[in-house]
Amino acid sequence: MKTNVLFSLLIGFVLCQALFSSCSENEENPDDIIWDFAPINFTLSVQDEQGNDLLNPQTEGNILNQDIKAIYQEKTYRMDELAMPVTKAYMAILYGLRHVETEDGRWLLRFGELQGERTYDNETITLDWGDGTSDVITFSSRLTWNSPEDPEFDRHFYLNGVKQESSSFVLTKAPGTSPAWNRSTWRVIDSNFYVYADNSADIQADLQAAPYQTGCGFRTDFPSSVISEGDEGLLTWISQNNWAIIKSTLTVKQIVDFSEFTQDITDKCQSYPPDNQIYSYMEWEAELGEDVRHYDVFTVRSPSGSDILWIYEDLTETYKKQFPEADITKVVRTLVGNKYK
Repeated sequence: MKTNVLFSLLIGFVLCQALFSSCSENEENPDDIIWDFAPINFTLSVQDEQGNDLLNPQTEGNILNQDIKAIYQEKTYRMDELAMPVTKAYMAILYGLRHVETEDGRWLLRFGELQGERTYDNETITLDWGDGTSDVITFSSRLTWNSPEDPEFDRHFYLNGVKQESSSFVLTKAPGTSPAWNRSTWRVIDSNFYVYADNSADIQADLQAAPYQTGCGFRTDFPSSVISEGDEGLLTWISQNNWAIIKSTLTVKQIVDFSEFTQDITDKCQSYPPDNQIYSYMEWEAELGEDVRHYDVFTVRSPSGSDILWIYEDLTETYKKQFPEADITKVVRTLVGNKYK
């Protein structure tokens, strides 16, 4: 499937209110006019050949599970990772790359703000789509004052080295098909246990004493930006104080798109995310020496647009060995991780 990407540059300037109280005084003193130029924002809409909005979390086949980011002036701005202001005075705030919804229900990527009156000479913004492909926007802007009342902009835009007649660009791309979470860090925002056993109190106490709790975190490291079945990486669990506590080899045993779910996948879990938020299911195998752990992982995009993992670990056999005299039917630990790096 091909993807069309519409890239729009919104540029303008605004005349602020003059210092003096009457218009006649401003006309007599043109040098006293205060000019305030609107910042530059880059806006992208992404759709497939049928016109489906691929930035909408509800669209089947959307590209939000890719590690989308923009690189500008040697800094990387991941989607929805808020950047800090770059100036003490309020001229423009470089928020980074944001995923936003318009009033008419369309979803966009927006990069900005850049100072509107500043001179830019062949500046570049690299759009990394998280699937091994990228596109480069090159732009120049120069403000010339023909008179104190007549500012004029000279602006030029290039897409991958080709000069464009306007500030709207159309790109054709193939979307990625699997999550791109190499070198990603997640914070556990919720943890739950399902225990069905005659010694449930003992098991609950043991589970609550483990380091896998709300407030801890984990990091996934893979060699490639897009993971596939059979890929090997590293899983690191992080304490609430941000100390690495457990590291293990991580293998992706299975990836299943939501449209291909079977009943046996959801039957493993006592609860799982709402269907309209799930992208896919993954089976992870983590090896720490002779200790092998298996995780059932649902990849989710929340209504607010953030990436979330629902991780299930069936600990039934573990606790049967720990409490051989007890009647244990099911023990499942559920962790919900929110991506923040």
